[in-house]
Amino acid sequence: MILLTISQLIMKICIIISTLSSGGAERNASLLANYFSKRNSVSIVTFQKKKNTHYKLSKKINLFNLNLLNQSNNFFFKIINFIKRVYVLNRKIKKINPEIIISFLETMNLTVLISTLFLKNIKIKIISDRNNPDKSERRILLLFLKVIFYQFSNFLVLQTEAIKKNYKFINKNKLRVIVNTFSEKIAFKKHYKLKSKLKFISVGRLEKQKGYDVLLTALAKLKKRNIKFICDIYGVGSQANFIKNLILSYNLNNCVFLKGVRKNILNIYKNYDFYILSSRFEGFPNSLVEAMNAGVISISSDCDYGPKEIIKNNINGVIFKNNDSDDLSNKIYNLVNNKKRILLIRKNLKKTNPLFNNLKNYQKWQNLIKKN
Repeated sequence: MILLTISQLIMKICIIISTLSSGGAERNASLLANYFSKRNSVSIVTFQKKKNTHYKLSKKINLFNLNLLNQSNNFFFKIINFIKRVYVLNRKIKKINPEIIISFLETMNLTVLISTLFLKNIKIKIISDRNNPDKSERRILLLFLKVIFYQFSNFLVLQTEAIKKNYKFINKNKLRVIVNTFSEKIAFKKHYKLKSKLKFISVGRLEKQKGYDVLLTALAKLKKRNIKFICDIYGVGSQANFIKNLILSYNLNNCVFLKGVRKNILNIYKNYDFYILSSRFEGFPNSLVEAMNAGVISISSDCDYGPKEIIKNNINGVIFKNNDSDDLSNKIYNLVNNKKRILLIRKNLKKTNPLFNNLKNYQKWQNLIKKN
């Protein structure tokens, strides 16, 4: 059990995130809430309707779901909905009366900062962007709003040093880099022996960002080179039908399968030989670290941001050129035919397991919220 080592004082902390469905930000918000709830009064506020959460929360945590996830393409309705969110969130925060607020994801960060502009009881406001801001929808509008409102935060938590270059409009003293925290219950792959049919796994939302078209194109090329495999893709998203049709068009329906979302994903990685991250961009790829912590050899694009800071190429994993299915196919083919390389990577994965120290990460968060 990890113990708090900095402050023994009980604080009222409110963590705010759009939903607690499956996802990297959602997992980290849940883990952080569980950690802080050991010694503090913790509330979580979401915009979702349903009470159930994808990740297990401590019974000590107070969960408030505001049912504000109304979606529309109508610009006028979006404005009305945003004003409603600001108003309802403001009232809820007043009622909770926290000393510290922590919010995740850029749209929610802006909503929280606007909602709390005139709330004087909040001592510390911490916001955390979790993705590549250059790839955001409505990037110019969001940047404009960030320049105005992010200054009202006390700290902005990012996940990599490289991404800091996108936040030159913020006082550098407010910027903090804290990598994700990861569950310590990831099952490690103890034995590694490749069979005639390889087993690939990919985990992530079924969205263009994740580059599943690149993955499937590469797998189709592998199949032509007589590599036998199955590939299971875990996730849901708006591109599900597109991906299904692409699987059929490449005649991969007997070897590529969409598995949906699984709560026990941390126990599933170890059942596979290789993990593939084909993303076009990331903030910090949780699933890549999870796979490596499970001892699964991982092959990742060199997208911004995260993979190049996590993987040392051909040492503890393999990097391929972003958005390049030929390079991905060749890297997989060369790796599966190089037993020495596989043994070396496995050896290094065992040495560095786990990749990141949760205690150090929690202490960095604790440093941000400690009372002066």
